[in-house]
Amino acid sequence: MTEKGRCMTSPWRGSMARLRRRAKPGALTPPPTGPIARRSQETPLVLPGLHAPAPPLSANLRGGLWMLVSVAGATGMTVFVRIASTEMTTPMVAFLRSALGLLFLAPLLLRASPTAGLAMRRPWLHGLRGALIAVALNCGFYAVAVLPVATATILFFLAPIFATALAPVMVGETVGVRRWSAIGVGFLGALVVLRPGAQPIDAGVVAAGVSSLCFATALLIGKTMSAEDGSDAVFASSTVLAAVFTLPPALLFWRLPTEVWLWGALMALAAASALRGYADIRAMAAGEASFVAPISYLRLPAVGLAGWLLFDEAVDAWTWGGGAVIAAATLYIVLREARLKRSRGGVAP
Repeated sequence: MTEKGRCMTSPWRGSMARLRRRAKPGALTPPPTGPIARRSQETPLVLPGLHAPAPPLSANLRGGLWMLVSVAGATGMTVFVRIASTEMTTPMVAFLRSALGLLFLAPLLLRASPTAGLAMRRPWLHGLRGALIAVALNCGFYAVAVLPVATATILFFLAPIFATALAPVMVGETVGVRRWSAIGVGFLGALVVLRPGAQPIDAGVVAAGVSSLCFATALLIGKTMSAEDGSDAVFASSTVLAAVFTLPPALLFWRLPTEVWLWGALMALAAASALRGYADIRAMAAGEASFVAPISYLRLPAVGLAGWLLFDEAVDAWTWGGGAVIAAATLYIVLREARLKRSRGGVAP
């Protein structure tokens, strides 16, 4: 440093030195005491929102988000079935959806153990379940093609009610008075939607009912098989066998689409189906049924909105009212079963 620089800075240095000599040790920056001292010694203080890591999502929140994904997938399924059915017969749509769905099954097959990963101890039960799913797909797709999409979706909500009613016969489960009452309320809701006598019960309504019944039966069979073979084996066999059993009806109306956009709609249908199935599994695994299950009923307004926007379908008050009754009855059954599961096998009164 030059002589001039030393002359200019020396007064400042002298002033700071005198200030340090006069000040008592610790007078300018007293050491912290009490809880603050203990906190400073343990962990540094971090201002919220600046450097602290985001807290992990709760299990119920994760489950709820996955169920919203399932709602989106189910809504997409309904929309793409209706779009594809305007150009193709429903047996062809059901088969191509199942065949294209095998593409999304490939990662599971590659991941599974070749010896025990996809074991099937009772193949005939897997075959029966695959056949039931094939019938359910054909009937359900026909219902979506000919009924207002909201009406078809409401009737599909009868599947858990059918499953609860069949559980005593098929899996030996005891169903108490409360759940039997909920079953009766659910069927009353279906009557409100259908209004027999005020309007005819057409083939689409019958098809929706058969679809729900077949899905309910397949659900109970899958519940038994999962305990023996595992959920991966049940899911894989159902996907493969659904493609096999939807082929014979499709051969009667065989005509492959030639339009690129129609293949795109079919691929989107298969993707939405796979997404919904995967999201359902993740949602129920992550969160409690009492939190996750109510979110699934957002499917009804979502499908109703899609039908209004895309297909110019209005939903009347009878349909909304009956749908609310069915949803309430089904939700009660789901929550009641979840409570029984937490109580380790208690029987509902």
